Amino acid sequence: MLKTYRDLKFWQSAYQATLLVIKLAKKLPKDGASYILIRQVIRSSASVGANVAEGYGRFKGKEYARFLQISLGSANETDYWLRLLRDIYPRFKTEIDAIISKNEESIKMLTSSLNSLGKKS
Repeated sequence: MLKTYRDLKFWQSAYQATLLVIKLAKKLPKDGASYILIRQVIRSSASVGANVAEGYGRFKGKEYARFLQISLGSANETDYWLRLLRDIYPRFKTEIDAIISKNEESIKMLTSSLNSLGKKS
């Protein structure tokens, strides 16, 4: 039984991905390009879990689904930024690949949930 958005597996996965992104950001060089990329990836990854939480608070069919769609969009945007960072900073490839994998978990679960919600409407 779900008591809060924190019980949702895709929220937990998104939260863990955001923590990993923030830890990575602390290690990356602080040049102009990385500063912009770091801000973007933190913003997009944090948006995934934040929109799940907000949507859960509006747990009413289409409204909830809309927030999950926004979360899915942010998760895909996060994937883009992470792949860009991985190519620019190859020495962090292993670490970034782990974050990509965690983010992909969120994408798969969000997609599955949206498909289930779509079948109920």
